Amino acid sequence: MRLNTTSVPVAMITLLSLPAHAMEFTEDLAIHGFVSQTYIDTTGNNYFGRSDGGSFDFREVGINSYWQAHENVNFAAQLISRNAGRESDSDPRFDFALADIHVYSDFDTRFGMRLGRIKIPLGLHNTTRDAPSARNGIFAPASVYFEQFRNALVSTDGGSVYGNLHRPWGDLSVELYAGTSDPGAQEMEYYVFKQSTPGHFEDASMHGGQVMYEALDSGLRFALSYTRPSLDYQPLAPFDPLMGGHVISDMLLYSGQYNTEFWTFTAEYLLMINNVKGFGPAFDDFRGKGESYYAQVDYRYRPDLSLSLRYGEQIVNDKDRDGDKKFNPPYLGFGKNWMFGLQWDFAPGWIVRAEYHHTDGAAWLSGADNPVLSETRRKWETYAVQLVYSF
Repeated sequence: MRLNTTSVPVAMITLLSLPAHAMEFTEDLAIHGFVSQTYIDTTGNNYFGRSDGGSFDFREVGINSYWQAHENVNFAAQLISRNAGRESDSDPRFDFALADIHVYSDFDTRFGMRLGRIKIPLGLHNTTRDAPSARNGIFAPASVYFEQFRNALVSTDGGSVYGNLHRPWGDLSVELYAGTSDPGAQEMEYYVFKQSTPGHFEDASMHGGQVMYEALDSGLRFALSYTRPSLDYQPLAPFDPLMGGHVISDMLLYSGQYNTEFWTFTAEYLLMINNVKGFGPAFDDFRGKGESYYAQVDYRYRPDLSLSLRYGEQIVNDKDRDGDKKFNPPYLGFGKNWMFGLQWDFAPGWIVRAEYHHTDGAAWLSGADNPVLSETRRKWETYAVQLVYSF
């Protein structure tokens, strides 16, 4: 579901020229969107583009629509153009495009299904990570929300069933889904093999689910998410030293959040078991357990001004926490990151953010943007400024 076009700059200008009220056509039909531009400067490694020395490569444009065709049938879609270095070009693609059918609905209970390209309910931010104003920072926490495997994890072509209960003790939501996802052109190869390969990974088979609980009037939110991507590798004979192997990952994500008038505390912990097998003598089979987490605190100094502090860590293999057994260089096996951020909502629909990151390790670096891994740096800093307009 990709559109090949060069009209993105024109689309950006058009979206910025539209007043917000012009997009509300009727009570049953609404159109919204966003535009963001980010400047990134890193010390030694490339992140979301050619950022070593400064880059404007990271930008996003999106437009979404919602139509209530019937009291029990809704349609929704979002088209995005995302440039994030070599791992994500600017070609527009459907982030989601679905039909939402309410099988049963009353004041406090709803059961239904979604069909089409659906968002994958993974943690607190995966379903909204493509909307810049909804993220908890310029970048989604890299230790948990992987950019190297982003295409497959954001949305899937298939269907889901869900249920929502609204009770005096809180809101409970359950969703189960299954589908297939495009893993991207090369990032899965870099993610598994740390290099480009002659062959390619076919579409990922995805299935999983989420249970989320939100307490009424207390600001508490908890979620348990599970997803299982399964991918087959298609070798390019006779030039490929790899055989037709398989990669299967079991991802279990625990999420919690507490909101007050001035503070938000968020923490998520990801346990990931990877099974890689069948690639032949050129790449040994292995089974490894990875651990990732982050904790973030946000302070709203004023209604329009907030400060953020985050620490995140990723260990690719818990039996090789220093990366010196299976990784070359060793710091590809881990990542540790401190972030300090500032957000100013300076006008209706407008946001400006500034962030500083100090990172030890290279576990979440893009292989496409950093093809010579021996030239990457273990310790590096990121300075980023982002401007967002939403309507």
